[in-house]
Amino acid sequence: MRATRPFLLAALGLWLAACGGSPDYNLLPAPQPGPQGGSPAGSIVVADLNLPSYASALEIASLTGPGVVSLNKRQLWADAPPRGVTRHLAEALDQRLRARVGTEPWPGFDQPDLRVEVAVDRMIGSAEGGLDFAGQYAIVSSASGRLTVLDRFAIAVPPQGEGYPGLLAAHARALDLLADRIAATISGRPVS
Repeated sequence: MRATRPFLLAALGLWLAACGGSPDYNLLPAPQPGPQGGSPAGSIVVADLNLPSYASALEIASLTGPGVVSLNKRQLWADAPPRGVTRHLAEALDQRLRARVGTEPWPGFDQPDLRVEVAVDRMIGSAEGGLDFAGQYAIVSSASGRLTVLDRFAIAVPPQGEGYPGLLAAHARALDLLADRIAATISGRPVS
């Protein structure tokens, strides 16, 4: 009996591994073009977005009931969520403004003209119900440290397709809409 125990444990381990399978790693879709405008700033840095803990997790969060958030261990972000959403927002702003836009750490010794900071209060949805994205953004002058804009946002994105691809597309669309709003604020256009 003792001789068969290691064999049985190894067989059980292989069986459990085969049943579990490996998780899917999901990329956030690329930013979509938006309205373009000029910028009074030549360079802008986007600070790391401050996300709620469920949105910072590697597991993709979704609403499974009223006020109930579920983290799916089989559907994972391919990049750390704070890094992925920050880089997405910076790229979307770069497409919308005539300025150099990057993320922290800012390269080189020169300081950017403006700093964009975003605190996210809510970034959650489901493929069937779209996505709710709300929080506050600040625009700070790097030279003076003066707060130039402090504004709240609430963006509701309708479903963008079925399943996790639709939920991921809704995340990207919400970030694009926030980029539209921030770019309009920086360039002095009306915010829609």
